[in-house]
Amino acid sequence: MLPSFPKQILSAILGLSMSTALQAATLNSPSIQTSQAMLDLQTLASAEMQGRGIGSEGSAKARAYILKRLDELGLKPCATDLVTEFSFKDRSGNEKKGQNIIACQAGQLSKADYLVVSAHYDHLGIQNQKIYFGADDNASGVAGVLAVAEYFKKNSPNNNIAYAFFDGEEIGLRGAHAFVKQQTISTASIIANINFDMIARGDKNELFASGSYQTPSFKSALTSLDGTGGIKLKFDHDRPEQGQNDWTNQSDHFAFYNVGVPHIYFGVEDHADYHKPSDTVEKVNPRFFNAAIELVQRAVSTIDKASSYNDFRAERKKYGKAD
Repeated sequence: MLPSFPKQILSAILGLSMSTALQAATLNSPSIQTSQAMLDLQTLASAEMQGRGIGSEGSAKARAYILKRLDELGLKPCATDLVTEFSFKDRSGNEKKGQNIIACQAGQLSKADYLVVSAHYDHLGIQNQKIYFGADDNASGVAGVLAVAEYFKKNSPNNNIAYAFFDGEEIGLRGAHAFVKQQTISTASIIANINFDMIARGDKNELFASGSYQTPSFKSALTSLDGTGGIKLKFDHDRPEQGQNDWTNQSDHFAFYNVGVPHIYFGVEDHADYHKPSDTVEKVNPRFFNAAIELVQRAVSTIDKASSYNDFRAERKKYGKAD
């Protein structure tokens, strides 16, 4: 039995309960929970993938899943193979190997210029018998790149697009540096790198775009996306005086920045589960994540179109290369 409340208070309580129930129903609706992006995130952050540590069995399983999705999307290699191997030496001087996945889609107008849309698929693997699932970091970013590819399957881009899934980000941006060094796609032909790293945890309902400090036209082109799905799009975390809060060197876009390629990096601020086994699918707000997916799809499309009248590369040259 309900306690005895004045009618006005009882009405407010019932109204709040109904509102909360409606919000929960929306959040858990099948259309939100079973979007392709959510399915991709859930698969890549599952226990079967064992945290996707570089060189691990889980990494191979994640790679197989990404290749399957690229086949479904009808994407082809940029060169001879979708998988490009690279090697590096670890801190002990031992040679290690990683594997990037790079797929390309032809543009309908430009035959020479590329956008590189990227995310790293590796995470921290298994440590002390605990799986580091990496749902936000960075199954979310991989799902974002696949979602952009899904968008452009139905809406042909003006420029060529390379969809890059980098390995070894967690141990020094290894895959991204290898991609730039190998020149599978000449850096001179890259209009911009658009990088996704942690786009699923909207604890503050904010998504950041970092990189417009070096290339201001990105901000003017993308400002209209603020409010997509209720998300606050903020342009921040890219100024040298911000110290650790400057994200310029904190994900794969740094490899492009170092060679003067314009970049824009989408991500959320660190949360309590960052680099912990608790970065799991259950912590993801599907409503925020699906809105973020829509926002990054629109962002890449906007940059693709804007490149016809904004010379992002010339603007980036005015800023200069890495400090």
